[in-house]
Amino acid sequence: MGINEETPLYKALFDAAADGIIIINSRGVIQSFSPAAEALFGYRKDEVIGKNISVLMPKKDADQHDGYLSNYLLTGKGSVIGKGREVTAMKKNGQLFHMHLSVGRAETPGGEVSFVGICHDLSQYKKVVQQLERVDIRYRNLFDSEGLFIVRLQLDGAIILSNRSFTQQFLENRTSGDNFLDSVAEPSKNEARLLLSLSHYGLSDEVKVSLMMENTACHTEVEWWFKLIKDDHGHHVQGVGIDVSEKVLAANEAFFLKNFDPVTKLPQFNYVQHLFEQHQVDDEVSKDTRFCFMVFELIDFDRIRMLNGEVLADNTLEELARSLEDHIDYLYCCRIKASRFLLIVEMSDLETRRVQVEQKFAELQAELRRTVGDISSEIRIGTACYKVDRDTFGDVTEQALMALTFSHQHAVFSSSYNESIHAAAMRKKGLQKVLIDALKHNEIDVHFQPKVDLKTRRLVGYEALMRWHTEEYEYISPLEIIETAQELNLLFELDKCVIHKALSIVQDYPLLFTAQTPVAINISARNFAFKCIIDELISGIHRRSLDPASIEVEVTEDALLTIGDQVKANGKVLRNAGINICLDDFGTGYSALSYLGKLSLDNLKIDRSFVNEFTHKSGRLMLEAIVSIAKSFHLTVTAEGIETPAQQDFLASIGCDYGQGFYYSKAIPAQNLSQWIETYHQDIGYS
Repeated sequence: MGINEETPLYKALFDAAADGIIIINSRGVIQSFSPAAEALFGYRKDEVIGKNISVLMPKKDADQHDGYLSNYLLTGKGSVIGKGREVTAMKKNGQLFHMHLSVGRAETPGGEVSFVGICHDLSQYKKVVQQLERVDIRYRNLFDSEGLFIVRLQLDGAIILSNRSFTQQFLENRTSGDNFLDSVAEPSKNEARLLLSLSHYGLSDEVKVSLMMENTACHTEVEWWFKLIKDDHGHHVQGVGIDVSEKVLAANEAFFLKNFDPVTKLPQFNYVQHLFEQHQVDDEVSKDTRFCFMVFELIDFDRIRMLNGEVLADNTLEELARSLEDHIDYLYCCRIKASRFLLIVEMSDLETRRVQVEQKFAELQAELRRTVGDISSEIRIGTACYKVDRDTFGDVTEQALMALTFSHQHAVFSSSYNESIHAAAMRKKGLQKVLIDALKHNEIDVHFQPKVDLKTRRLVGYEALMRWHTEEYEYISPLEIIETAQELNLLFELDKCVIHKALSIVQDYPLLFTAQTPVAINISARNFAFKCIIDELISGIHRRSLDPASIEVEVTEDALLTIGDQVKANGKVLRNAGINICLDDFGTGYSALSYLGKLSLDNLKIDRSFVNEFTHKSGRLMLEAIVSIAKSFHLTVTAEGIETPAQQDFLASIGCDYGQGFYYSKAIPAQNLSQWIETYHQDIGYS
């Protein structure tokens, strides 16, 4: 007996069913469509009742459905009726989805056949299954990943489970009964034992630890993450590790590049400072302990570079560093720069401290001679004493450098820091600061030393000489000015300042400085090789509308050492501009007669050191030779440093053209020149 669709029981069952219920007749036409079916397919009941059930199927299945139904009615055979299977269904919007379909046959008392379909949505189920499959795949891939080591351990370290990567790398395909500690290298065993002992008390959080693992071939640095887990068999330790050997190697290389000198392999200065300060903390150094900071330098090391090249020079420094490490007992050693090194030595006894330092000097000199050769005789050393709880690393290093500078300046083998060295160093630093300001504000002054004709005694020109007075340091010599400018790499700025100061004074005194009494301006040998300084001079002359013949240029013979196309071109530019060139300090440098004809010169100046030797026969012969050389190149000759009538008369007798020196006048300010000229003319009877 069939169920009456209008009965309350039928409606309650039909409407409350969680799965969709669809009833079709024998022709496949939908007769009933439950609320759950509406929700499942997206159709309202009135949209599908009276339509063929194929409207809920993809086209491929829809085309075959009616034939399948007819065949069942004829033969009574069907694979779905009375069973359930997974099918593909289609929603109203065309979306396909997986569905479990159970079909039952119903027949009314009148013999009319109907089919009842129970539809269960499998979409969520399929999604979960796919997710589980992906998780399972990822888990398997993770477990067998060659980049990871995975182990599960008992609390005593016995290996319960390990992945292929760990087994192949560290167990050599042995059974899982091995102990994890057997795979840990000796330097890391204590750390691994500590980890396992802590696991007995529970590891509340995941623990990260780096362990050196070993196999028969090599050691591998592995970064592990361990955590305590609980399963049906009790508590275990789960470990996941990553091979970080390359990362550690890269970190070590980066550490070396940052903290060690690439040539000597010695620690860098900053790293030595860190090690030294840490040494005092870690070793609890006594307050009475003294350390000697020794800074030494191979002052002629550039000669090795020039003769042997960069590679062999660096090899020499590397060999020297190894030799010091092997044969010199020191606490720390570093290369500060070029061929300058710092040695830190601990001094044990106050009474014998000087003896210890001198002994270290002897050891150092012997080792340098053995390693570098005869250049070891050209070393300079500066030392300073470090007292714990009194001094700082930086201050004592600076003091040793001050002592080294003193050794350089006075050409002595070694110097120890003291108050006089400190005062000299502070003066130098102070001069450097004030010179920068002086050049910035054009405060270097220029005085003028007269130059006279030795035969007629008439005034023929001047040399512009820099002068500098400060409130703090009073008079500062030109030599000290030049040395300070060289240290600061400010020679160009110094020459530029003097040029413009001299040109401005020449402009202010047009009756004093003329083509008949020109002013010679000094340009340093290094700057003479640069076109910009020549351009600066010529443009300064033009801006002030000066006669170029009222200006001369003096350059020391050092400029000839680097004579090249630019030096010759600069000389030609000056000659074309109507400016004469004088070679200053001839004979004091590295003179080569062949150079004299390569630069367009007008005058050669004899250095005062030769003039002072005129009382000796050899000195007079030298002066005669210099004048003869100059005349052979058609140059006029000026002697500087004349202080006596005898010097003047002798120089005039051998053909020297001009002279200057204290015998005539020191360098004087431009505003005082007129008075000097008047007095000088009176003295020589010139009107």
